[in-house]
Amino acid sequence: MDVALDELLKSQPALWRGSDRYNDTASIPTGFPELDAALPSRGWGIGGVTEIMAERPGIGETSLLLHALKRVTSDEGQWAAFINPPHLPYAPALANAGVRLDRLLIIDGKNDLDALWATEQILRTSLFTAVIAWVYKSNAQKQRRLQLAAETGRTWAAVYRPAHAANEHSPVSVRMSVSHKNTGLELDLIKVRGRGATTVSIKPEAFDSAQGAEWPGITHSAIQPFDGRSM
Repeated sequence: MDVALDELLKSQPALWRGSDRYNDTASIPTGFPELDAALPSRGWGIGGVTEIMAERPGIGETSLLLHALKRVTSDEGQWAAFINPPHLPYAPALANAGVRLDRLLIIDGKNDLDALWATEQILRTSLFTAVIAWVYKSNAQKQRRLQLAAETGRTWAAVYRPAHAANEHSPVSVRMSVSHKNTGLELDLIKVRGRGATTVSIKPEAFDSAQGAEWPGITHSAIQPFDGRSM
């Protein structure tokens, strides 16, 4: 393929090719080499939405993003946003992971409709490098709007949804289910543009390095299901 045409295609977030693996400028490294290798852009894709569906909250699903959030907030002029987190983020843990709190905006959306609206508007502004949202109820149309907004704003977006959302259709770039194992986190990538479904395992020592704390070793009886917020 002509070099100029190849670069033009890579610069357009609305376009993707079946077996394409974009260069590093189109992504933010996850901090986990095995996960980077499984993602089409070799990291969290800029200009797209990644859905993360955890079996339960508190199993380390947020720690998957800490390395990238550290990278984003460490750069002058770059900001990250948390929208509708189910609990008030624990500032000492974020700071311990290297996330700059003065570059992190937290928005309490009150409910899913407000959270979806706020996420879409912030994605379109291009003012934030990373936007992380928690949404309990959504649908394909709403997720499509978020995907288009991320493409428009050239923003890295991650949306946490409950486990049952894996059975729903969603037109976003990447979808993964996250489960807790004694040996670490197991990520089932059920949708990855240009690649088939695959499973990635992240060992506790890699997790510890990313979040700057010990592996939680959570038992299923110690955590509560994600019950979301009312529409």
